[in-house]
Amino acid sequence: MRYLKYAAMGVLALGMSSYAATRTMNAGVAYQSAVLDNGDYRPGMGVNGSLGSEMTMLGAAGSGGLGLRGNYEHYRREGVDGLDQANLNEGGIALTGMVGPNTVFLQPRVGGHVGYTRLEDNNFLEVGPDVTAAYKFTPTLGIQAMVTPTWLINQDNTNFHGTKMGLGITWSAPGV
Repeated sequence: MRYLKYAAMGVLALGMSSYAATRTMNAGVAYQSAVLDNGDYRPGMGVNGSLGSEMTMLGAAGSGGLGLRGNYEHYRREGVDGLDQANLNEGGIALTGMVGPNTVFLQPRVGGHVGYTRLEDNNFLEVGPDVTAAYKFTPTLGIQAMVTPTWLINQDNTNFHGTKMGLGITWSAPGV
């Protein structure tokens, strides 16, 4: 498990470099709330950011692409109001793949992610499906909502399940 973070970073870099020829670059930042399957902790609050590329497919009827998403969550221990060592912090990065219809204003996407997460002193492989919907106010600026069920997998059976929900802004520009 010690080399999990290096393997995950290699896969992420390889995935992004193999998809360098793009039509549109997308970026976003969002407020995020998350819940772990551990009843000792309250729902977490945090932030996520994303960077990705999309191109049209299926005769311009669909759109899909790859991206990177990073997140940070802070979970408070149930029954503890002050700041102490019992709280959990989660941070991670994931490679995402999304597809959906190529529409002008409402842009729903479904896909999945695989990445690396660090939850306090433990390293986890993070996998799960992603569902997002963006509404474009202008061709370059919009609002985005997302739901991401996650599985945090570790070799010493300290696995977690959780769900992350986010709401934020997204912007896009012509790609490279």
